[in-house]
Amino acid sequence: MDHTLFKIRKLSLRVSEEAKSLVSDYLLGLDAMGVAEDVIEGEGFDVSAYFSIEMDLNPIMVSLKDYLLFLENNLLGFRAGNITIEEIDRTNWEVWKNELKTVRASGRIVIRPPWEEYLPKEGEHVIEINPSMAFGTGHHETTRLCIQAMEEIIENSKVKNVLDVGCGSGILAISAVKLGAYEAIGLDIDPVAVEEAKKNIARNSVSHKVKLLCGYLEGVKGKYDLIVANIFAEAILLMKKELYTRLKDKGVLLVSGIPVSRRDELISGLERAGFIFTRELKEGEWIAVVFCIDKNSN
Repeated sequence: MDHTLFKIRKLSLRVSEEAKSLVSDYLLGLDAMGVAEDVIEGEGFDVSAYFSIEMDLNPIMVSLKDYLLFLENNLLGFRAGNITIEEIDRTNWEVWKNELKTVRASGRIVIRPPWEEYLPKEGEHVIEINPSMAFGTGHHETTRLCIQAMEEIIENSKVKNVLDVGCGSGILAISAVKLGAYEAIGLDIDPVAVEEAKKNIARNSVSHKVKLLCGYLEGVKGKYDLIVANIFAEAILLMKKELYTRLKDKGVLLVSGIPVSRRDELISGLERAGFIFTRELKEGEWIAVVFCIDKNSN
């Protein structure tokens, strides 16, 4: 009997709280079967990614180390421990997968994995995301905060088009059109993310409303009623001029992926660029912040 059939590889490292979702998403983009996050009191989070026993992890290690170096140079306070790899029984992975349940992201958006069934109630929209390939599954606070804020914005404003910067799995762009936006553009610099987002968009039957671009914000054309960016604070502040330029007058900017500790820095930085703070949402140690612009007042 080939006992490797019952084994998978587990790659683990310890990271600071601000980086856990970034590292988790990146590992999922490297074809991890799934990722788990475990809090270590006073020391950060252990992020563990599960890979097929047949996969060559050497190129994955090279890519991950390059990404960790990028975070070290761009994310204030980032730290990561040593990377470890071990073989574990496949049953441990199956237990984790079975614990990943359908989650309510907002009043009208419910997100489920493919192996779970959910009968939507009146007014609800169900989005199917495969967590083995996704960069956002709705289980993280920052994703839920974005969807909750989007739901309120779209219900109370005329939102024709949406730009999702750093779209990952495409979950926010998909949510935007499900909530009533006429169309959405998903933008990501990672071609792997764009390919996975394309699959999720097709899976949720919104290919006619959601388009994808691989590249940087400065290459995006047009202006948007709503721009959503669920990425880390440094990237948002670096792109503040481009974000302002890409918004229509009276448009709305929604940013998430922001630790509470970076709140004041982020708000003041965007206000200096001409954005007007309107409100914020908080869950745990994370916030989403909503801004608008009034170009006639400048």
